[in-house]
Amino acid sequence: MIDQSQVLITLPDGVFMEGHFKTKHSMKIESSINGTLLSKQKVILEANSVFNGDLICSELVLSGKFSGNIFCTGKVQVKQGCQISGRVYTYRFENDEMTDLDCIISVPDTNTINKIKQIIDAIDVDKKLSSDPNLPSLIKIYEDNLAAKEKVKLPELVKEPSKPIPVAANGIPTAASNGIPNGVAK
Repeated sequence: MIDQSQVLITLPDGVFMEGHFKTKHSMKIESSINGTLLSKQKVILEANSVFNGDLICSELVLSGKFSGNIFCTGKVQVKQGCQISGRVYTYRFENDEMTDLDCIISVPDTNTINKIKQIIDAIDVDKKLSSDPNLPSLIKIYEDNLAAKEKVKLPELVKEPSKPIPVAANGIPTAASNGIPNGVAK
């Protein structure tokens, strides 16, 4: 029997796909996709690929152009020349130099990632993705985790009112103005 985690589906250059897709296999994309893709395995977007939509996977290597939302339970690896616009929810993020990132990156906690992995493992790849109740619940867990983090705001820094620097009659700041206690001048 074939080890399903070792199967790699390749979408060659010159293919345009639109819609909702889900697979238990890894995918290598050299083409254009508009829609939603859920892979239980690794997804590789090659340099000539263009993806517009939502991508859900366990690992992602990105070299092409991406616009939308990335939901990844493992590592997102962004290669040189890649362009991302949108949101990235991932457990780990790594990018090379010379990338064009116009995105918000959120790293969910381990418990959230484990919940998402359970949902992905339970997804039936033979069921239509657009009507699969697991997809909205999966995205909601990511978004709720991000919203919880955004609700925690850092307290504003307490700013002391600025005090004028004492200046001697000759226009030179006095020793008391150097910020060192006890009037010791440097």
